[in-house]
Amino acid sequence: WALLTRDRGWVKPVLLMTVSLLVPIAGALGVLGYALEWARLTAWNVNAAPKQRGVDVGACIKSGWRGFVVMLVWGIVSGVVIAIAEALPLIGALVSLIWVFASFVYTVVMMVASLRATIYQKIGAGLRVRTIWQMVRHDPMGLLRVTGLMLAGGAVMGIATTLVGMVCLASAVPHLVWFMSYVYEFGSVLSGDMGVLLVLQLIASLLSSLGPALVVLLLVDFFLATVLTLLGHTAVGLWMRQFDVPSWGRDEDPLPTPVSDPRDQGGAQEMPQLASSSVPADQDAEKNDDLQGSPTDPGEADDGPVIDESR
Repeated sequence: WALLTRDRGWVKPVLLMTVSLLVPIAGALGVLGYALEWARLTAWNVNAAPKQRGVDVGACIKSGWRGFVVMLVWGIVSGVVIAIAEALPLIGALVSLIWVFASFVYTVVMMVASLRATIYQKIGAGLRVRTIWQMVRHDPMGLLRVTGLMLAGGAVMGIATTLVGMVCLASAVPHLVWFMSYVYEFGSVLSGDMGVLLVLQLIASLLSSLGPALVVLLLVDFFLATVLTLLGHTAVGLWMRQFDVPSWGRDEDPLPTPVSDPRDQGGAQEMPQLASSSVPADQDAEKNDDLQGSPTDPGEADDGPVIDESR
């Protein structure tokens, strides 16, 4: 939350992403990619707020698609495994009960996989089960904290949605009361055609009264979902700092020895310092500009993880 709100005007990109979610497919991919790109910068030990200007929308959609594919593969595999386990006699019911709780943690593990794919700019990097399991096994309690964050955020989102929904439905009460009173008084003499027309009239009245309220409810949900997406992914980025992302080699190489607790802010660099320690010296000036906010135009990752190869 401190990273999200550290720059003035932080709410502007959140509002813009809220509106962009109204665009089918591309909007959701763009928001996911924006969150992943910011989380990637966070994982590189850069304490930066989300970028507010000069965002490459195409690059965000590309990153979002990459993350979506990784999470889709993990989701399909887990779905098949759980379905087979639940079909087994004796233990099937127990597996179902355990999965109700384990699925929340598994969702965060998928976020880890998608962030690793974003760091390397390769889908395959997010499918390295052995490496990702090594990370999870090293610090499961950290992932549980992220899971708790997501659950708490989801609870807040549910409460807010319920309250706003109740206010929205209040505008429909007069129409429902009128309809019930009319049916009670004249229902016995209404023909079938008149009953159908009456129902259609009720639906039209409800839509006209609830339409604006439903739009408000939808925007509130989208706003809270955007904030939760940003917080969740950058929390995973903070957790991933302990694995010394700048020292990662090729995708298939083993992880280096974890160097710090992800909550240790003493190891975090401000943006200019990271450039001098993570890229060649002759590119320092260019990288200092590139690192302002989340990277949005990553280059290709042939070997090691990418922070910002070109603009």
